[in-house]
Amino acid sequence: MSGHDPVYDAQFKSRYLHPRYWPTWLSLATLWLLAWLPVRLRDAFAGAFAPLLVKFAKKQCYIARTNIRLCFPELSEADVEAMLLHSVRTGLMTFFAYGEWTARSPDYLQSRFKVHGQAHIDACLADDRQIIFMIPHTWAIDAGGLYLTSLGMPMCTMMHSAKNELFDWFINRQRTRFNGIVYERDAGIKAVIKTIRDGKHFFYLPDQDHGREASIFVPFFAEMKATLPALPKLVKLTGARVLPVLSVYNTEEHRYELIIRPPMEPYPTADLTADTRAMNAEIETLLGDWPEQYMWFLKYFQTQVDSREGRYEAGIRRIRGR
Repeated sequence: MSGHDPVYDAQFKSRYLHPRYWPTWLSLATLWLLAWLPVRLRDAFAGAFAPLLVKFAKKQCYIARTNIRLCFPELSEADVEAMLLHSVRTGLMTFFAYGEWTARSPDYLQSRFKVHGQAHIDACLADDRQIIFMIPHTWAIDAGGLYLTSLGMPMCTMMHSAKNELFDWFINRQRTRFNGIVYERDAGIKAVIKTIRDGKHFFYLPDQDHGREASIFVPFFAEMKATLPALPKLVKLTGARVLPVLSVYNTEEHRYELIIRPPMEPYPTADLTADTRAMNAEIETLLGDWPEQYMWFLKYFQTQVDSREGRYEAGIRRIRGR
């Protein structure tokens, strides 16, 4: 991040050539090469690794299984395992395709998308309203944002930094390829409010756990979730309209799809808790036909209503103990 403003500094740094980054460079070169493989061949190659990842990524799969069981208590263990495998398979396909968004042309990338609900975007633009794209964490989330910016839509978003500085530079350089603006989450919301007021749209990720102090507890599927009540406040301060959006990778048709729902209206209301719950309800609706697309390995329910210990910590300790 630049020392002068809260926008990611996408300039190349000479320290990225240090030998400790050579394995990362090899990985990035592999992603670039995979971008040119025929899509069906690449997807088959990616999908073949899914059972291995389920077997060896014990911590991540424990978190994913826990989340799926909390959200869908009616599922049998066989159904949980099937959803987990499908989710991992989808994630690998999108990861193996990640280099496309650097290597391939805008026309090619746009041809990889099918859009449902474009009329909702068009109506907001016709009314000269800025849009907050409320989009949960799916495996294809970056692709959805890049697709919109490739169409010339002025966009901004907020992201956490990756631990690997070189990979962080690569993904944020890719995110800004079509003139999008990326803020580090530590920059605070004021920068985003100013950017929306200046005429850009906001790509908002609503579903991470930001801790007890910043959140309120509202239902998410079958569980109470610590949820950041920022969206209704953002709408009040900017006058933007909220469009719930899901970006997915259709593993059967080997393409991306963007599902855009009608604007959340009336929104916000005088009830902050109801508005926050309405946001979670929209995510549930979006995922209704695509539950395998969700990044189930994230700690969505880390903060518990009745305990100070993280939801996943005891199970993670058991895994490490083994």
